[in-house]
Amino acid sequence: MKGLLHPPDTIVAYLRYYPDNRGARLRSGRRYLKVYELSQRHRLLAHKWPQYLYYDEVQGRELQGVPRDEVLKLHKPEHRLTAILHSRHRDTLETGAASLIEVLARRSGLPLASFGISGSLLVGLHRRDSDIDVIAYGAEAARCVHRTLNALLEEDEYFHRYGEHDLRRLYARRGLQHAIGFKDFAMQESRKVLQGRFMDHDYFIRCVKGWREVTEVYGDAWYRPKGRSTISARVLDDAESLLTPCRYLLEHVRVLAGATSRTPREVVSFRGRFAEQVRGGERIVARGRLESVHSEESHHFRLVVGESRTDVLRTVG
Repeated sequence: MKGLLHPPDTIVAYLRYYPDNRGARLRSGRRYLKVYELSQRHRLLAHKWPQYLYYDEVQGRELQGVPRDEVLKLHKPEHRLTAILHSRHRDTLETGAASLIEVLARRSGLPLASFGISGSLLVGLHRRDSDIDVIAYGAEAARCVHRTLNALLEEDEYFHRYGEHDLRRLYARRGLQHAIGFKDFAMQESRKVLQGRFMDHDYFIRCVKGWREVTEVYGDAWYRPKGRSTISARVLDDAESLLTPCRYLLEHVRVLAGATSRTPREVVSFRGRFAEQVRGGERIVARGRLESVHSEESHHFRLVVGESRTDVLRTVG
């Protein structure tokens, strides 16, 4: 699933794995390939499975999604975690995931019900070198997990921040050579604690709102793409910086490229890698897709980052 708002008859969900005999990932005797780029996912669906592309009236553009009456199984992160914790036949990655979450729960005081497993481990398509992808539910849990990780990275021998070698690997894997220089990328990423190394595995913690915290209903606002834009601004509020989707409220915005009459008042991203990206009070440069946001109460613009490899959100000065 992608995001928190879905049409009544469709679940917004982006292709990640698909059956292919060339694939290195195996489940129930069938091989799968992993697809990374959003544009590549769209091309693949348009060619092989166009029924999973649809025009979303609220978003004002084509999205990937599965009709609700075609859903055969929902992979729930919290159920997968429970299964791993109770399993007597864990593999190396499952053991690492269980240990990571048990440490987080014990040190933070959060119940195990605040966590789940996502990524390849959720759907049984992981490899020995796969990441440990963790979900933390709730805004307060996100802040608690963040504080706990800050302490663990200083005190615990099994938790490590990314070093230069790790960051160069991450930089190459994301294909950011045409978006941001490595020095600037390393400066941004080295401040983060929701990603790092645990017991020789990469980990990534994705924090999401609990369903009771989601106040917007699908259709409350309408969104329309307005082209590309590059801006400079100051971060006014980073209260939702740890979450996915994340949001940064802006002030003193200046449009560097794009329509100068369309000034966004916020930057948002549906990609976890833009969480804890910038902080309140910092000057930033951002590049992404400009959207107009219409509701009964207001009309404004926002900048969406993370849908193109050339998108940028970084501090300056």
